[in-house]
Amino acid sequence: MFSFFKSDPKERLKKILGNYELPRFRKTVFETLRRLRDPDSQPHQITEVMSLDPDLTSKVMRTVNSSAYAPRCKIESLDHGIMMLGRANLERIVMMLGAQSVVPSKVPRTLDVRAFWKTSAKRAVLAKGIADLVIPAQASLSFTAGFLQDISIPLLVAGREQDYCPVYEEAAKSKRDLHVLEQETFGWDHAELGAIACNEWDLPEELGASIKDQHVCESKARPDPVYFVSSLPETNGEEWNVKFFEMVKSRFRINDEQLKSLTTQCNAKADELTRLIS
Repeated sequence: MFSFFKSDPKERLKKILGNYELPRFRKTVFETLRRLRDPDSQPHQITEVMSLDPDLTSKVMRTVNSSAYAPRCKIESLDHGIMMLGRANLERIVMMLGAQSVVPSKVPRTLDVRAFWKTSAKRAVLAKGIADLVIPAQASLSFTAGFLQDISIPLLVAGREQDYCPVYEEAAKSKRDLHVLEQETFGWDHAELGAIACNEWDLPEELGASIKDQHVCESKARPDPVYFVSSLPETNGEEWNVKFFEMVKSRFRINDEQLKSLTTQCNAKADELTRLIS
C-alpha cells in the first residue's frame, strides 16, 4: 500500500466505485512490469513474456519509435529497445499501454474516448517537453503521469453513469475545474481514484503520488510539469496557452519562444501517439 494513503485504499475504492469492479491489467502486462523491475531478470526473460502478447509487443515497438520518444536510431527489436531506452523508460511505456487497455471499451456518450486519449497524449508530451528543458531526470515520470492523470474518468463514467456524468458535463459546460465539482458533490475527486487505481495495479508509488497531487500547486510529491498540464482541456485555445505560459515562466526560466515551439510540436507528437495506442 502506498505510504501517502491516510485511509484504507480498498475502502475508499468501494466508496467511490461501489460494486463496479476495477479492471485489471492483462497477465502478460503485469508479468512484463514485474520482470522489468526485477534487477535479476535478464533481457531475454523480459522479451520472452512480452512476445506472448503480440498486441502489447506491436504497440510498444511503435511507441518507442514514435516522435514522442524520438530515439536516436530506429529500434529494431524488444532487446534493442531495452538496451537503448533502459528498463525504467520501457516500464513506463508498458504501464501506459497497460492502463490504456483496462479502460472500458464501451462508455456513455458523455465521454468522447478518442478526444480523451488525445488530450492525455498532449499532457504527456507537453509535460515531458517541459521536463526535458528544466528537470530531465523527471522527464519520464512527467510523461507517464501526464498521460495517466485522468485514467480514472472513463472508469467513473462507466461505473457511476447516473450521478457522475451530470457532474462531468457540468464541468465542461460551466468551464469549472472538474476536480473542484467532484469534491463539492462527492467528497472525492478523480485524482484520488487515479492514485488508488495505481496502488491496485501495483504501479510505482511515485506515479500514484504524482497523479494524486496533480492539482496541488505546491506539492513536492510530483514533478511541476505534471501540475502545469493538469488543467489542459480537450479544446486548448489561446486563453489556456497564455495562462500556461505564465505559470511555467513563474517557476522556470523558459521564454515565450521556447514555449511556443514546445506547444506547436506537442500537437503533432500527441496526434501520432494517439494513433499508435488507439
